[in-house]
Amino acid sequence: MGTGGQRDVGVYVHVPFCERVCPYCDFAVVARRAIDSAEEGQLVDALAAELQARAPRYAGHRLATLYFGGGTPSLLRPEAIGRLIEVARALFPGEPEEVTLEVNPSTLERERLPRFRAVGIDRLSVGVQSFDDAVLHRLGRAHRAVEAHASLAAAREAGFDHLSLDLIFGVPDQTHSQVLRDAEQAVAAAPEHVSVYALSAEAGTPLATAVERGQWVLPDGDAGAAMMGAVADILEAAGLRRYETSSYARPGREARHNRRYWQRAPVLGVGVGAHSGEAAELGAPYGARRSNERDLAAWLRRIQHGDPAAPPFLERLDARAAQAEAAFLALRTREGLAGGAFEREFGVAPEVRWPDLPSLQRAGLLTREGDRWQLTRRGWLLSDSVFERLV
Repeated sequence: MGTGGQRDVGVYVHVPFCERVCPYCDFAVVARRAIDSAEEGQLVDALAAELQARAPRYAGHRLATLYFGGGTPSLLRPEAIGRLIEVARALFPGEPEEVTLEVNPSTLERERLPRFRAVGIDRLSVGVQSFDDAVLHRLGRAHRAVEAHASLAAAREAGFDHLSLDLIFGVPDQTHSQVLRDAEQAVAAAPEHVSVYALSAEAGTPLATAVERGQWVLPDGDAGAAMMGAVADILEAAGLRRYETSSYARPGREARHNRRYWQRAPVLGVGVGAHSGEAAELGAPYGARRSNERDLAAWLRRIQHGDPAAPPFLERLDARAAQAEAAFLALRTREGLAGGAFEREFGVAPEVRWPDLPSLQRAGLLTREGDRWQLTRRGWLLSDSVFERLV
């Protein structure tokens, strides 16, 4: 899959437990106010078993990145996370360039931060979402703004020098000024990385149901674009350079694990609902994707009593799907789509594959420098309309 990092692999570990399931969340999660030692041990044993069973498919690959996501992986004890780090390091040669843990602002997780650092976590992704209590309440988040500030301060005190925080905008009844204040408070927290997402009503979520019934109204396209543009201006003015449609970072602090997805580099994903990406090989000349069950009990049954090396869902990409994926993932990034590399991989130039690319250029959504296609500032704001033309 893609041309970058063919001989290294990123590992993603999914922990499904959350204190509560937010109404907009469509991830594979299970509500748990507390995780007892038996359930934690069962989960960690199963994750370790899946890692060990599936590692041979990536034989000879160096461990580039390790990412613990969820759910809320920081609900696991640091010793449990440390065990999984040790398993991954034992299976693949080399020291990972980045080991990320997602955390939510809470007293329990703050107290564990020094121990998470001691077991090998060197980057935190903090699920702030907003610094406004009214917005947090509408999002169904368990924390309040004071806890977000306390958690960011505690992370610095614990010695973390690579912090990322998430923001969500476009929440029902959220005003433009609230969005601006969130961006300003994010800047004041001085993180190395910020991810900014527009709230979306994913099918099957309580949010989607509320929107369908007219109980909640999301901002229209123009309002959402205005919010995104204003946030981008504030973050970039503070030195957080936009390097992907939703991602901003200080120089050298881009998310290395996330870059793997945009570059279509190999990722081994383990755990409930986890997805993996595999490089091109015999039988799958354009790469393949594998994914696990989204049901915790079904995943545990297969890992414990079935074949942990065989995720139930496999998609071998055909040329058309691989070309579309290569184009829109590249265009998500500041570097854009390199026409020459695309033609070498697929035997066709982007403008031949998509004859309306010049029309997107004339509309001010794309720019072209040499053989490289990139989103313009307007294109960043309307990127979904660009990507729709590529599928």
